[in-house]
Amino acid sequence: MMLEKLSETAGKECYMLKLRPVMNTKNNISDKYNHLLDINRLMSGLKKEDARNVRISRIFQWLMGGMSLLYLLVFVVNPDHDLTWGDRVGGVCYVVGFLVFAIIFKGFQDEYKSIDYGLPTMVMLKKAAERYRLFQPKKLYALIPVLLVDMGLVFHSLDGHQDGSMSIWDFQLFYLACLVGGLGVGIMIWRVKQKPLRDAARELLREIESE
Repeated sequence: MMLEKLSETAGKECYMLKLRPVMNTKNNISDKYNHLLDINRLMSGLKKEDARNVRISRIFQWLMGGMSLLYLLVFVVNPDHDLTWGDRVGGVCYVVGFLVFAIIFKGFQDEYKSIDYGLPTMVMLKKAAERYRLFQPKKLYALIPVLLVDMGLVFHSLDGHQDGSMSIWDFQLFYLACLVGGLGVGIMIWRVKQKPLRDAARELLREIESE
């Protein structure tokens, strides 16, 4: 396949997909997702996935905000004298951690809502390929609330247990298992829903740049 440049108006390039009469060109797109090599279908797929991410980010924003409020009421402002200093300090860590999670998901929501599909074709494709990379170093700040929640687990496990060190390790192993499980689910979702879009965007970019 190849892309033929149709026009360039107001700085925006327009392309159409054509069949290239050459033998077996290799790309990263499986036959199941070959339809995404049509620029219009790729645009439709990107818009659908971006809209889904807006909805998911909104849901998690409110969920994390609700968790923050819950831990504030249960462990921080609760006047119950049975709560230990470890419970209260751990509660503060939970509150701040989930609040930061909520802020991060609000940022993701705003990012996906502000995507401009009217950009020049090459710019739009580059941004889509970058947006759907699996691991993005610039978003490592998301580890901050992960560590804060982990600190909350540590403080919460310190008091009220005779075998404190063992309890800490139990909490850590449980938390690590949850993180690994969540990461695995996330990678599976990425491979099914986002990787094909990213591969198609990169393939179309190669076609345009080879013209």
